[in-house]
Amino acid sequence: MRECVGFYICPVCFATSEEPGEHHDRRMVHCEELPVGDDRLKPIINSEGDLKSDAPRWFLEAVWRAAGMEYPTASP
Repeated sequence: MRECVGFYICPVCFATSEEPGEHHDRRMVHCEELPVGDDRLKPIINSEGDLKSDAPRWFLEAVWRAAGMEYPTASP
């Protein structure tokens, strides 16, 4: 049994894999294991309560990291 349960996800169609690779001619994004209730599992909501993105924060951070950039903010 593996200790790390991270996975890879396609940024185009959201197909998943346990192994790194390409899908739709793009590198799949690594998604680390996060504990239940972690704020990064939730979508980002602004101070007025509106969604800034439907995507959870971990996905946005992973896509930016895969592009070699730092996600602009860790808080909503």
